[in-house]
Amino acid sequence: MEFHQIMSSIFSKKDIYPDAKTAFNFSLRSLDELKDNCLFVLDANVLLLPFTTDGKSLYEIKRIYQILVTSERLFIPAQAVREYLDNRATKLTETYKSISDKSSQNFKFVCPHPLLSGMDEYAELEQVERELKESIKKYQKELKKVLASIKSWGWDDPVSKMYHEVLQDTVLDDAELNLSEIKVDLERRNKLKIPPGYKDGGKDDNQAGDLLIWNEIINLAKSKEKDVVFVSGDNKADWWHKSDKKGIYPRFELVDEFRESTGGKSFHIVSLSQLLSTFDASDESVTAIKSSESESVATETEQIVNEVDRSPLKKKFGIPDKHELKKVTYNVKSGMSQEEDWTFHELNESGELVSIIEYWNTTSIVPPFDFNAGYKKYDLTGKIISSAAYKI
Repeated sequence: MEFHQIMSSIFSKKDIYPDAKTAFNFSLRSLDELKDNCLFVLDANVLLLPFTTDGKSLYEIKRIYQILVTSERLFIPAQAVREYLDNRATKLTETYKSISDKSSQNFKFVCPHPLLSGMDEYAELEQVERELKESIKKYQKELKKVLASIKSWGWDDPVSKMYHEVLQDTVLDDAELNLSEIKVDLERRNKLKIPPGYKDGGKDDNQAGDLLIWNEIINLAKSKEKDVVFVSGDNKADWWHKSDKKGIYPRFELVDEFRESTGGKSFHIVSLSQLLSTFDASDESVTAIKSSESESVATETEQIVNEVDRSPLKKKFGIPDKHELKKVTYNVKSGMSQEEDWTFHELNESGELVSIIEYWNTTSIVPPFDFNAGYKKYDLTGKIISSAAYKI
């Protein structure tokens, strides 16, 4: 999408907030107010998170899911299940690899040194070394048993077994979704930076994933006439207003669209650890899940930073397909707005530096939630070759 096309959206705020007349009539109910009667919807990343935690935490997750399933208040979007299925094997192979790497590591020993053979200290060292070798041999044998067990799991790993037992009847039917309409809506949202999903605009595939899930959530709330709490670990700025890289509350556009679409119902987003805490899981399990969430967010942030140098930006910057756009720096600042800036190097087919690009975007976290972005492209003498800026 070209910059002049974005700048032509002179009525963008009306598109984002079509029903301003009733906005002040709405009061968002707190999580404490609605937790006993609302619906809970699980995101794909929440389904994947237990693969990185311990057995006690998995037990607590199962216990709470069973409570919600029994009361018919737990649901999973079909799109979230697809994304889970697409990534489940990766989680298991990561576990397998981390253990396999340990089994193949080399241990270095001091002995033999014949010159030292008469020393009592050296004799004691030799004895310790023999014991250590036996322990390592036993250690590697047990590692191989663990690896064999992981290979034999198939779909019977502890997490998948729990889901099979508890979540079979919780998956939503998305057969009635109009994909043609959603595709058009996705283009509109990407153009106007309307959440959710516009942060996935640079992906090669599954760009509509978040929007499909959003449609399923709204349809569920309308059919059940219930408030919804979305349990998600997604930390992107098209779901959250953020401060210091942390989500502080859901994007108001989401809350407002949900309100308008459902006749005044409330929408919240919580993490899995918050869900566990809400239903009185043990402090130990909540802490363990928080740790897994922190690791997941760090990984996701790095992926987002690395994914930014894709073809849409190359097109904006006027970079040939055969040239590489290499990320050099990335910085983010949060306050009344979230400010992100990147430095890229354009490399030709020989790997030689051709140009330097500074790219930035700023999203306000307070009304009217302005979005600003732009870039400057310099040649090797520091002269600006091209630049552009836009505001929504």
